[in-house]
Amino acid sequence: MPVQVPSPNEPGAPLPHNSSPGPGGLTARAAQLIRDQPLSLRTDQVEYLQLILLAVITGILAALGNVAFRGLIRLCRWIFLNLEAKLLGLGSGTPFTLPVLLMSGGALILALDYFFPDDVLGYGFPNFLEMVNLGNARLHRSWIFLKAMGAALSLGCGASVGREGPIAQIGGAIGSAIAQARRLSAVRSKMLIAAGAGAGIATTFNAPMGGMMFALEIVLLGETELANLILVLVSTFSAVVTSRGLFGDIAIFHPAPFLIKSYWELITYAVMGALLGALAAAYIRFFHACSAFFHRLRLHKWLKLELGLTAVGVIAIALPDNLSDGYPVIERAFKGELGVRMLTALAAAKFFASSASLACGAPGGIFGPTFFIGTMAGGAFRQYCNLLLPGLTGPRGSYALVGLGAFLAGVTHAPLTAMLLLFEMTRLDPVLALPAIISTVTALIVAYSIERESIDTYALVKQGKSLEIGHDRRLLAQLPASSVITRDVQTVRANAPVNAVLSIAGDTSQSTLPVLDNDDRLAGLIVTRDLLSALASGVELGPLVNAYDLSRQNPPVLALDSSLDEALQIMEYEGLEELPVVERLGFHHGKFAGLVSRRNIVQAFNRVTVSLSSTATRNPSIFWASGYRVTRLRVPNCADGKTLRELDPRARFGVSVLAVQAAASPDSGFSVIAPDQPLRAGDLMIAAGRSADLRNFQRMLENISD
Repeated sequence: MPVQVPSPNEPGAPLPHNSSPGPGGLTARAAQLIRDQPLSLRTDQVEYLQLILLAVITGILAALGNVAFRGLIRLCRWIFLNLEAKLLGLGSGTPFTLPVLLMSGGALILALDYFFPDDVLGYGFPNFLEMVNLGNARLHRSWIFLKAMGAALSLGCGASVGREGPIAQIGGAIGSAIAQARRLSAVRSKMLIAAGAGAGIATTFNAPMGGMMFALEIVLLGETELANLILVLVSTFSAVVTSRGLFGDIAIFHPAPFLIKSYWELITYAVMGALLGALAAAYIRFFHACSAFFHRLRLHKWLKLELGLTAVGVIAIALPDNLSDGYPVIERAFKGELGVRMLTALAAAKFFASSASLACGAPGGIFGPTFFIGTMAGGAFRQYCNLLLPGLTGPRGSYALVGLGAFLAGVTHAPLTAMLLLFEMTRLDPVLALPAIISTVTALIVAYSIERESIDTYALVKQGKSLEIGHDRRLLAQLPASSVITRDVQTVRANAPVNAVLSIAGDTSQSTLPVLDNDDRLAGLIVTRDLLSALASGVELGPLVNAYDLSRQNPPVLALDSSLDEALQIMEYEGLEELPVVERLGFHHGKFAGLVSRRNIVQAFNRVTVSLSSTATRNPSIFWASGYRVTRLRVPNCADGKTLRELDPRARFGVSVLAVQAAASPDSGFSVIAPDQPLRAGDLMIAAGRSADLRNFQRMLENISD
């Protein structure tokens, strides 16, 4: 029986004569085996590695953006305080120097707003949170420049604002731009935006952990999934490493040594936390009361801005340390160089000036003023407390330091962010931990008991936009109106006579009748109960009255991509059971598409809830593989007439087509399709597979040639 010798390329083959170890310690045979069996990763693992790489890039770019932003602030300060003052012949002793500089800064801000309306003026961070958590997580790329330029002008001319909100939005816009370039989903985009915002804060304060907690606690509203945590952590540390590589490891503040005379002193820190919590709640309400006051003023926005900045300039005549973000003054308070009267005056001045600056339209953030007020109020508390209990309190700088974190926690309702930023900014020893925790937690409890909303969510809640939406609303927010639309509905023409309208209204079960013009666009909406009320009241409906006259002009409408959560809210506000849907929203809406009813929304929600609960049952257990998802794919024109047997998606791509909805009868729902049944252009397929495989299948569909 002949002996078969394995081929050199087969497993178990003898090593060739030249298989002695090479310079790296590997034989030629071992090296060949490594080349023949490369490291393989699942598709979802590759995608997550790509996300980590994108988080690194986001962090680096956010750090470079912060460097450019700081340089822009220095340039604007030089222009206003040196160049302009010299050209106008304004010396430091001239009483009206500061108001003039602030008004000139306001003029440049208004010029920027003229070219880029709606993206420059005011405190924009609540809008940022709304777009991230309630919108589609797509920020304007222009924010990278506009937020930097607007805030630099504000800080340069002396407006009492902070730099932190704008840099968070700049970092978030960078993350959004990267997500859009990679065409990531809304969920992935949200993660990159939060990572960019956290990276911006981290480089501003040289605090990677504080930046990470800012992203998780404030931007993502406490979503602390491990995947989110890792992406944000990678981004913030990449940003800080980049910043330290350029400028070194430099602390933002250099306070005096923190001292505690005795542990009885902790009682005073608890009392200070309670008082600062009450002050934080008062600041939240006063800040938004100022915003409401300027909003109610029947003045042009340029006059509002100049009026507010002039008021800030007048305050600065007596207290010039109140201008800008005041970081040098905070440093002096940490070292105990300010007396009780100056501390009290500066806290009160910043309390008013920061509210007026942002309320009148000056772009900027709130963290800087919050740091300032908390520091001054904490230092002043120590002085007053020492008068009542001499010898019990420690240095005034220690109370100023803890006051910063306590007031920040009360204003933002983010205690972990406040404590981590405090520790990392000052590089202090653990002695600070216990007083800081006591004051911060006490301030949060008191502030939350008085005002449940933070300074960033207060205005949104007043508008009926809660970021803390429940699970049910999150489900509805993911479903578009196109998923439950009824297209076969009764409509009337705008010129239809009363008799025709009454006849149609009597024969339909609809609670509304859409009124269409000759181009099939929505001209109005007849609510049948309004029609019945008119008839019951004996109103004369003459022969000249038509459907348009009976309708509600400019009715509420939805677009096909509007969420069902939005639809339900509009129904509640308007008292309607049905809403018309148009192809697109705009000055001239697209053509009428159909109706969405409350009943259809409830049915859709029940189907989704049952579907989710069925996948969560334990018997039998259903476990989705990591990276595996179900999505909808539209059959393109080039795939018209093809069958699943011809396409063979399971063998070629690992994708299963579960059901198909015919484009010719969209109301018929989804059904299982036979392998030889031809697909038609516009059909909607439900397909399951890994994300990359689904994309490959979709790309193949879009590139089919005859």
